[in-house]
Amino acid sequence: MKLNRIVVLCLLAAGLTVQAQQKLKFGHIDSEALFSALPELANVETQMDAEYKKYESQLTTMQEQLRNDQQKYMEEAKTLSADVRSEREKALMEMNQRVQTYYSQAQQQLQAKEQELKTPLIKKVEDAIKAVGEENGFIFIFEEKAGLAVYHSEKSEDVAPLVKSKLGIK
Repeated sequence: MKLNRIVVLCLLAAGLTVQAQQKLKFGHIDSEALFSALPELANVETQMDAEYKKYESQLTTMQEQLRNDQQKYMEEAKTLSADVRSEREKALMEMNQRVQTYYSQAQQQLQAKEQELKTPLIKKVEDAIKAVGEENGFIFIFEEKAGLAVYHSEKSEDVAPLVKSKLGIK
């Protein structure tokens, strides 16, 4: 009788172990490569190019004006009184500061615009990865480029094809 119970318990334990091993499903993905494959990214890049050109044009105009004013000052400096020379130097320093401020603000605005445009795409990729994970029973899906995994087994599945399919990417 005890032998039957032990055999039954061993069979149940073996069955649970096999079932647990079958449920442990791991995947990996290079989400950066996946993100780069999104067709919508081309639209984001086009919009960012337009934004960049707008700021670049304004900055170029401001820099040319500053250079012209500096050159004019250098040509006239010897003939100007000390007070006028001081005022012109102060004006040139202020103009230089405005150019630098504009450049810094433009960089910040470009970064904010890029983040605004890319955030929905990043969320779309993340949602697709989560959906693939849930639909296919993955316990974890690891990021390949995170640098955390030193080794991944052949048992870890590359989920990129599944996620690409989910996103409609070929």
